[in-house]
Amino acid sequence: MQQLTTITNTKTTKVESVHMDTLYVVINNCFNNLQVMEADCTSASYFINSANIFAQLQMLYASYADRVEYISLKKVMQVFANNITYIDEIDLYESVVENTALQTVKLQDYTYLSN
Repeated sequence: MQQLTTITNTKTTKVESVHMDTLYVVINNCFNNLQVMEADCTSASYFINSANIFAQLQMLYASYADRVEYISLKKVMQVFANNITYIDEIDLYESVVENTALQTVKLQDYTYLSN
């Protein structure tokens, strides 16, 4: 009788997820909301954050689009959390998730926004 053996334990975890089609719509909204960078620092920062969100969401989509139908909500929200620092910038999030399944998700549940 064999005394030692290797067994595989599997564990199912529930993860809040969003459909890839929703992510695609958010990416399109990001593209439509890109603005021209102006000379002042606030406008430049806003544009850079907007462009970063757009690029990072595209990378996220491209990484998973051919393999899954749903993607972790946490991964999507992390993109916004990494690029939005101030409460004044929250429209970078709200404007692109409007009329999608993400419009009920609060960014503040995923990051702290300064005044």
